[in-house]
Amino acid sequence: MAKRKRVQRRFIVVARTPSGQYPHPVEVMVHPAGRDSILAFSIGPHVVNAGGLVPLGNVLDETRTGLNPVFAEEFDAAELHWLVPHLVRLHAGEDVADDIKSAYREIHGKWPEFSG
Repeated sequence: MAKRKRVQRRFIVVARTPSGQYPHPVEVMVHPAGRDSILAFSIGPHVVNAGGLVPLGNVLDETRTGLNPVFAEEFDAAELHWLVPHLVRLHAGEDVADDIKSAYREIHGKWPEFSG
C-alpha cells in the first residue's frame, strides 16, 4: 500500500479562550490559502475535546458574504466576529494573512501564535 504524503500546513491561531470560559474552551486557527483555506476548530476541555478541519467555504454562509450560522456559537464565545470580513476576502482570493495578523495584534496587543 502506498504511503500518503503528509501535508504540512501553517495555521494562524486567531482564538484561544481560557480554560473554563464559556461552557467549554474554544480554539480556532486559520490556514490562509485563498479558496482552499482551512479553519481548525478545537472545542472543549482537553480530555473530551472535539475538533476538526473545516474548509473556508463551509464556515461562510451560502452567499459567501458572512458567517455560516452553524459557527455562530463558537465565534461568539471566542469574540471572533472581527475575522469574518477577512475570511470573506480570503475566499474571494485576496491575500489577507498579514491583515489577519495585524487585526489580531490590534485587538490583543500582541502578534498571533502559529501552529503547524
